[in-house]
Amino acid sequence: MINNAHIRPLEILRIDSSSRHADSVSRNLTDHLVDRLLREYHEAKVTTRDLAADLPLPTEGFVNGSLYSMQNPTPAMQAAIQLSNEMVAELLAADVVVLGMPVYNWTIPSTFKAYVDHVSRLGVTFEYVDGVSQGLLRARSVYILFTSGGTAIGSEKDFATPYLTHLWRTLGIQDVQIIDASGLLFDAEEKISTAKNQIDHLVMPVFA
Repeated sequence: MINNAHIRPLEILRIDSSSRHADSVSRNLTDHLVDRLLREYHEAKVTTRDLAADLPLPTEGFVNGSLYSMQNPTPAMQAAIQLSNEMVAELLAADVVVLGMPVYNWTIPSTFKAYVDHVSRLGVTFEYVDGVSQGLLRARSVYILFTSGGTAIGSEKDFATPYLTHLWRTLGIQDVQIIDASGLLFDAEEKISTAKNQIDHLVMPVFA
């Protein structure tokens, strides 16, 4: 076990984006990775955000609230960004992000895109310095449990991983690690076993 002297427990943010529950491979792999982290960091705190649980699309009220609430907030603006503020607070508190990411039609699920629109907040999760964007998240690593039926990571059909890598680095997490469980239409059991083996042999980050 990694022995770190924490002044506070490690904060793990688990994000599930699959529309499925009982039969979701990405959720199963996310379980496996969170269990691995908890074996390494016994006192860690896990916060779970399930994006399949009625996550609303951003509305005009949300856009106005996210743009103007810092300047002259109104009750309507505050109400419109309340959920966004909660999700942003989870991200800002996280030391590690664990993301279950099934591929739907060659890219990210619509639930996750809605999440991105809620948490990508100028001046809150990223900022511009001399015209260059800089992320404000403190998390050191994000682990992406990538599952697909036939889309291979890095193939010409993979529009998900380049976007995800750019997204997290823009928000400030430079260590983006992808656990590959793609091609589940072809020998799913072997692919899942290989992904779990990859999780079991990950080198865990050291947090001081």
